[in-house]
Amino acid sequence: MKAKLNLIVLLILTVILSSCNSNKKPQNFDYGHLENNKYLNSFFKLELTLPDNWIVQTKEQTENLSEMGKELTAGDNKNLKAIIDASEINTANLLVVFQYEVGAAVDYNPGFMLVAENLKNSPGIKTGSDYLFQARKILKQSQVQYNYIDDKFKKEIISGQEFYSMNCSIDYMGINIKQIYYSTIIDGFCLNVILSYESDEQKNNLDKVINSMNFKK
Repeated sequence: MKAKLNLIVLLILTVILSSCNSNKKPQNFDYGHLENNKYLNSFFKLELTLPDNWIVQTKEQTENLSEMGKELTAGDNKNLKAIIDASEINTANLLVVFQYEVGAAVDYNPGFMLVAENLKNSPGIKTGSDYLFQARKILKQSQVQYNYIDDKFKKEIISGQEFYSMNCSIDYMGINIKQIYYSTIIDGFCLNVILSYESDEQKNNLDKVINSMNFKK
């Protein structure tokens, strides 16, 4: 169940908000690659430093966990399941990283995810704040009940790039899990960085990831 919970945010935030039609990604779209403990992505001109010894999930691992997360998120809500299914057409799961291997004997496995969504059919989404406004509505429909979600989003400039952030929390299996969503618009895509943690120490490690992001102009 904890492995499923780690992927809930990945499934919810990547929901298509206005259309179920397929959008082809640009020919130069880059899913990114790892090099010397850094994640590099030429499409978003992004460089990000990974925490030492954290575990990068393979594509197969991400897909398997995503399927479990989809079931837990939508439950018996057929409409939400259909929306999540449609979202998979237009989203790219770029990077999923956990501090420990999935299934490790820890109370909670902190991690972060990078997800990009094509906004071609969502012309009203012009800023990260617009995206989070719509994502917040989806979070509230989820079978997983959040006990807190920001209703106002904080503007933050990271390496010259305008992001908006949203804080959330969930009480699950006796653990208070906190999440922060960072969203920005780049070249017709919304780039999202999603942090999940329990303790202040875990948050400090994840803040270093955010602070390491460098967008080359």
